Amino acid sequence: MLLALIMLGYWQIQRLYAKTELIEEMQIRGGAPAIALPSDIRIPVEDLAFRNVKVTGQYMYEIEMHLLNQVRDGVPGINVFTPLVRADGGGILLVNRGWAPMDWPGAPIEEEGNGPVGVEVTGVVRMPGPPGWLTPANEPGKNAWYFIDLAEMGTAGGILALTDYYLFATGENHLGDAPTSRLAPDPNQWGADRPNNHLPYAITWFALAAVLLAIYVIYHTGRRRYDGD
Repeated sequence: MLLALIMLGYWQIQRLYAKTELIEEMQIRGGAPAIALPSDIRIPVEDLAFRNVKVTGQYMYEIEMHLLNQVRDGVPGINVFTPLVRADGGGILLVNRGWAPMDWPGAPIEEEGNGPVGVEVTGVVRMPGPPGWLTPANEPGKNAWYFIDLAEMGTAGGILALTDYYLFATGENHLGDAPTSRLAPDPNQWGADRPNNHLPYAITWFALAAVLLAIYVIYHTGRRRYDGD
């Protein structure tokens, strides 16, 4: 038991260092000026993660997807995900456009003017994480998504396989004569601050190990005295 407690404490120390490095990387990459999102699919996704980028294209409003259980300022809502057909030929990119209330009517499918509306999107490259063990299964038929699954979202939208990452949009500007009244969700706010509670956890495990050792010493010291008497 003593060895197990010490190993748990050491494991939390390792996670502390890894989390600290991750937060520093997020701050550096996300705080840098936006660069054009590369279209070369050979670039490893790890080299793009958390970078501040910009990309132009056309939204596929008819394939809008809703990530449920998103709360902002105590108000329940959704995150609006929309595929973006890149203008540089880089394929289709899924964009988290921001937060909207539960009664969100959806972006208009009909394009105004003489053709599709172009848009320039700025944001941070993100990779989806695995769902929690209590996270419900996605329901594509109801457009009810509880976690981000890029392959499943691509299949549900009837589009080619998406990239291994999505864009966490922090701003978008319509190009040309695009209308300014187009309905849009509230933009995302990017922040690299993440909870890092591994040090208190490590202290807790080491403290339990110290208590266990102290109890062991006290017990056997007292027992030897008792046997001696």
